Amino acid sequence: MKRVTRLAILLLGEHVADLERTRSGALRLRYQPSAAEPGRTPLSLALVPERGDAVGPAVERYLWGLLPENAGALRAIERLYGVDARDPLSLLAAIGLDCSGAVQFCAPDEVEGVVARPGHLEEAQDIEGRLAELRMGDEASWTMTGEHWSLGGTQQKFTVTWSGDTWHYPRGSAPSTHVIKPGVRTVRHQALIEHLSMAAGRRLGLEIADSRFEDFASERAIVVERFDRVTDPSGQVNRVHQEDLCQALGVEEKYEEYGGPGAVEIARLLREQAASAAQGERNVEAFMRGIVYNTVIAAPDAHARNYAVLLAGDEVTLAPLYDVATGLAYDVAQPRLVAMSVGGTFTHAEIDLAALARTARDLDLVPSATTASAQDIAARAAGAFEAEAELIDDWDGAVSHVMERLGPRFRELEQRWGV
Repeated sequence: MKRVTRLAILLLGEHVADLERTRSGALRLRYQPSAAEPGRTPLSLALVPERGDAVGPAVERYLWGLLPENAGALRAIERLYGVDARDPLSLLAAIGLDCSGAVQFCAPDEVEGVVARPGHLEEAQDIEGRLAELRMGDEASWTMTGEHWSLGGTQQKFTVTWSGDTWHYPRGSAPSTHVIKPGVRTVRHQALIEHLSMAAGRRLGLEIADSRFEDFASERAIVVERFDRVTDPSGQVNRVHQEDLCQALGVEEKYEEYGGPGAVEIARLLREQAASAAQGERNVEAFMRGIVYNTVIAAPDAHARNYAVLLAGDEVTLAPLYDVATGLAYDVAQPRLVAMSVGGTFTHAEIDLAALARTARDLDLVPSATTASAQDIAARAAGAFEAEAELIDDWDGAVSHVMERLGPRFRELEQRWGV
């Protein structure tokens, strides 16, 4: 098994730090002097160079946030590249050339090559096969030979780049532009429901990552456009830096119920780290809109890792929402829960306008604006979902099945939220 002791860290194509293993086995982050220059984009809000080198758990928490949370995916990387699935340093040595945001990892003697040669693209001709393989089980590999990308989360996925009116696989350090997900394997029609939830939210005026529901021969999947990639007029894909809110806060646990961040802690971060008071307020207002939408549609997984910030110099901006999926299409034996408490409760049935108003006050926002937003979403959600569903070819009956289950739940929402 390969033993890696040091990696260079690139941010926006510049060598900003080094990651090394100490004699005791801890991981140390050493910044280059240029990383502390005024106006430079930080690697992480929790690991700013002004505090000096970082070592131990703080570093590991950031690194693990770049890697899959899916144990099967980590074991597959171990098998494919001969690295230790328990060691983030060796994992990123294998798959760290295209991560979330604008961070990259490579061997110290490969820095110039990575910067000078941005990798290449290969036409993707087997997307159907990759999706089918992922559906077979959790041990299926997310990455294939020649790929060096990494994304966090538990959902199975792989990256692609849209170029020349077709899909390609990015090789080497080439940046991807989209993520393809077959959906949670054990949850029927999950990819479709996620797309409908995201597309309906955009139709309702929320800032949510662009998505589409696509057919790849016999396989169907959600395709999500990366908001941390920008394609310029010449066709060059550029990275935009971002990190999720667990990374930004320097914490490991994502669920508030088990010690992860709650809304008040997140709002404080968004205000304190913003370049101006006005931007801080815009960030918190956008975050509250995300809470409202996730609450009204009973999305169960809106934890801190499913919110992120975009980092550009001194600017800190709440990123578009992502990984949004209603749970209303499914029958549940236990009470529905939310990942982040609203008005002091995690139980969805206990959350009403008064609970949302309490959360708004806790975040120093105007309660009436929050409750009005919830009622507006509840009133228009059914129409937004229906409009997006009509855009999808229902050749397998999945769309009609999902909408038949959602229809009665949306009518209940209208009554519940007083619209």
